[in-house]
Amino acid sequence: MFWNSIVELDLCIGLLLLILYGLLSLRNGHVSLGHIRFVCQAWLVLITPLEVQDIALCVLTVVLLQSFHSFEALLFLLLAYIGQLYMMHSCNLVSFYVCLEAQTLCVVVLCGLLARGASTSFSVEAALKFLLLSAMVSGMALFWFSAMYQRTGSLDMVGQETFWILLVMLFKLGVAPMHMWSVDLYGSVPKSLLLYLSTAPKLSLFTFWAASWHHDFSVGVFILFSMLIGSIGAYGQPALRSLFAYSTINEIGLMLLAVETAGFHTLYQHLGIYIITQLLLWNLTDKRLFALCAVSLAGLPPFAGFFGKAWIFWHAMSVQAFSLLLAALFCTVLSLVYYLRVIRLFWTAPVHTAASFAGAPNQTTLTSACAVALAFAPVMLVKPFII
Repeated sequence: MFWNSIVELDLCIGLLLLILYGLLSLRNGHVSLGHIRFVCQAWLVLITPLEVQDIALCVLTVVLLQSFHSFEALLFLLLAYIGQLYMMHSCNLVSFYVCLEAQTLCVVVLCGLLARGASTSFSVEAALKFLLLSAMVSGMALFWFSAMYQRTGSLDMVGQETFWILLVMLFKLGVAPMHMWSVDLYGSVPKSLLLYLSTAPKLSLFTFWAASWHHDFSVGVFILFSMLIGSIGAYGQPALRSLFAYSTINEIGLMLLAVETAGFHTLYQHLGIYIITQLLLWNLTDKRLFALCAVSLAGLPPFAGFFGKAWIFWHAMSVQAFSLLLAALFCTVLSLVYYLRVIRLFWTAPVHTAASFAGAPNQTTLTSACAVALAFAPVMLVKPFII
């Protein structure tokens, strides 16, 4: 306990010093924003525990920091990272609630900070919808936690009725039928924030689910709703972002299917493929590579997305969850139609010259690493099928 308190105190002092350093340096003009970003990334690396999920969240946050270009945005990303890091290891209802709401607050503020141009009103409107709906769900959860404490005298998650934790997590993940806030946010926020929303919160919530929280409730109904709404709702969407918002809902349904039938190892595998695809998807300027990302999301071979989905289906068949398996296969076939439309649209588009999509060195390195991971991951993912 004493060692944990020392680590938390060091984390808070480091964050305060980082804030003072950033504010004074930018005000005096001695240090550029790139130097501030480097200090933030170094601070993340120094405070992160040596566990696989924590390191994965740290690396993801370090990569995401490259997409934000204001000190305020960097600061709120760090605050959200602290909330996610402590939520992943929380074993108390109060710590879970505080960390989760800290992450929500940072997302809402970032929506307002990064809103620019004609989409400002839509971004603020989507953020307010998310804030109000989140406040309603969190308020009901807090009332339930208070009732449990009054009845049992304990706030530990072990031995408690934690149905409201499940509902709160499903809402934050954007699971259907609690998904409308995610569609609004995906269609109005800047691309950098969209990349953050589709990756880091999902990693932290699923890690908390796997490491600190266990339940006896089935999520089969939410799996069916997510896959059906995600595959059918994408039809007729005029905007590409709305289409990928429903695609994300469908992918969340598949991840819940992995939790229900296969376990968290398969979940992390599919979640890792999904995060790599999202990093590649929203950092690309070449339309043909964009089409190849759609191929992986559609679950077509030979990319990693096919093997991630195939492993989930294989586990669902092995535990005889045939109803969920048939629904997942049906929704996958439905989603192929709009994915193939995206592939046709971008593959037949005029090819850019090399000078037109030569980005910054950091972005080029990130894109290349994600493309290599997406192409060569099947070498490792195919192993369960040949044992």
